[in-house]
Amino acid sequence: MTIMPVIIMIFVFVPTIVLMVSMPYLTRETISFGVTVSAVQFHSEPLRQMRKSYARISATLHTMLFIVCIICLIYGDEHSKQQSWIIVTYSLAMVVISLVINISYYFKMKSLLPMLPIAQESSIMAVDTGFGKRNIGLSNNWFLIHVLIIVVSIVTVLLNYDKIPDQIPIHYNSSWNVDRYADKSYGFVFMATIIQVFITLLFIFENWSIRRVKQQVHPTDPNRSIRQNVTFRRTWSYFMITASFLLVILFSVVQLNMISLLNINFAIPIILFIIAFIILYAFALSFWAGQGGSRLERSADYSNIRPVHDDDKWLLGIIYFNRKDPKLIVEKRFGVGWGLNFGHPVSWLILLGIIVLLVAVTRLRG
Repeated sequence: MTIMPVIIMIFVFVPTIVLMVSMPYLTRETISFGVTVSAVQFHSEPLRQMRKSYARISATLHTMLFIVCIICLIYGDEHSKQQSWIIVTYSLAMVVISLVINISYYFKMKSLLPMLPIAQESSIMAVDTGFGKRNIGLSNNWFLIHVLIIVVSIVTVLLNYDKIPDQIPIHYNSSWNVDRYADKSYGFVFMATIIQVFITLLFIFENWSIRRVKQQVHPTDPNRSIRQNVTFRRTWSYFMITASFLLVILFSVVQLNMISLLNINFAIPIILFIIAFIILYAFALSFWAGQGGSRLERSADYSNIRPVHDDDKWLLGIIYFNRKDPKLIVEKRFGVGWGLNFGHPVSWLILLGIIVLLVAVTRLRG
């Protein structure tokens, strides 16, 4: 038995649980559990109680699941694949629980909406005509640094390929001792490089999308909502560049350790620091800005205007499906960040690419 898996679980999953529990408080004041409302309705007593109820139930279930997982890790066999399967099972269970809670509260919100104070429907839609000219985020040219690191890693591996042992360590137990090996091959040695390339392309796409996602401007206070949105996108663009850079470094460290060019005692602290930093960075940004910058420049003057809405395009308030909308990326209704428009054919190609990559990596590891 070792305490290290427990420490990793705490660093990785506790911030994630806090974010899940806090989601109703991070969304826009015009969205409640995936349903469009006015700010007056959002701050009404019934919805305040719903948010408290959601947080209480979500915190209880996720805490119970987390404790069960920790107990299983402590008493599990650290010299087998058991601990890996415990973490994978826990992750899937956490997602399922979150989805069930979100969907149930979406239907509660739909049934409660007619009983809330009546809100006026907005007859106008505000648009920021100068949005494209604003300094929203960092240029994708910053990703050239990522490319340089990947190239250096490839050259380093090729120059030292003959020195790589015939048996490559691919798995460590909780005491950081190797318990599984794989035969040396170009495919396996460069598996980390494939992941680095995929991560870089994915974050380039994300950073590009930040500038092009449809902006939501509130007609009753357009200037404040524009400032909120610009700040929100700019700070998350910084996050995309920083997080992707650190992940590229992480997989270079993994690769060098895997081929015995870097000591495990040096690699592990770097890997743990990078993972913890990225998670805490995202955590801090989410609570500081909220969705779309809704937690920035908050006002006590609540409007009773319900914005122009497209609730019928959102399946269960979570999945956006609109074939008529040319935008591939849209702002999430529940949570912080952006998601795909599943009515756009490119979104399915992106999902297919992710599945193909996962299958390829699994086959290489097998």
